[in-house]
Amino acid sequence: MDIKDLWIGDEVFIKHTKVSGRFQGVNSSGKARILIDGKVFLVMEGDLELIPEKEHFPDIHKMMEEEKPAVASKKLVVTVFNTIDLHIEKLAPHMENELPSRILDFERQKCNEFLQEAMEKNYPVVTIIHGIGQGVLKSEIEHLLKNIPQIRFTFSKNNGGAVEVWL
Repeated sequence: MDIKDLWIGDEVFIKHTKVSGRFQGVNSSGKARILIDGKVFLVMEGDLELIPEKEHFPDIHKMMEEEKPAVASKKLVVTVFNTIDLHIEKLAPHMENELPSRILDFERQKCNEFLQEAMEKNYPVVTIIHGIGQGVLKSEIEHLLKNIPQIRFTFSKNNGGAVEVWL
């Protein structure tokens, strides 16, 4: 498995210890940072195996419906929405010292891949955290979003540091 294919938050299995954890990025020496029970461990790329993500996002119709339990009260269906944080220190810490143009290209590419995957899996809503900063990445993301016809609405969040996208 190529460590560059991992996303922050991906669940991985560490072969030699037979323990799973969450990918937190890559340190300066190229080892994966894996979060296990609140502690971060450094693991070699060859010792990792990606655990396939369980499908836990219902389609938009199910999300809007109310459950009808046997008892008289009704509950709304609760869902979890997918998020990507495009801050380079979270997305790919090993690239923090790269040229700004290379970082921007990488962030744009990862955002596009994230959106394509979200559309393939029929996620109804996703959140893209781009940060506030000077607005360069935000402008790139807005341009990217305008060119995707499957996007129905976008809403600014976190004082302009993120965008919620309805697919």
